[in-house]
Amino acid sequence: MNMTKKKEHTPFYVINQDFNRKEFKPYNIMPYLMERYKATKPKDRPKTFEEFKEFVDKECLYMYWSRCQYEIVLCPLIGDREEEATKIDIYWQIKMNFDTVVRILMDNVGVK
Repeated sequence: MNMTKKKEHTPFYVINQDFNRKEFKPYNIMPYLMERYKATKPKDRPKTFEEFKEFVDKECLYMYWSRCQYEIVLCPLIGDREEEATKIDIYWQIKMNFDTVVRILMDNVGVK
């Protein structure tokens, strides 16, 4: 009997909207980034922190930037809601935490 425990990967959650249920949900971006990393030929995979930054930026721009299913609208509780509403997407949330996302991905794929 094989008793090896499968390594749990560290998630990174952003806020996304479930349009069908009309509620906000946490959305883990790590499975997508890990899948894209594994789909890259081993010789072309990023090795340094700077290369990982380029990789994450390119992949996240492609997948999450300005796509309506990954956008939410924020507005203030008090004041003119129409004037002050701001649309953000998952890419914006990733960029706010960019170095953290890169480090988590590197850890999840086993690169130090």
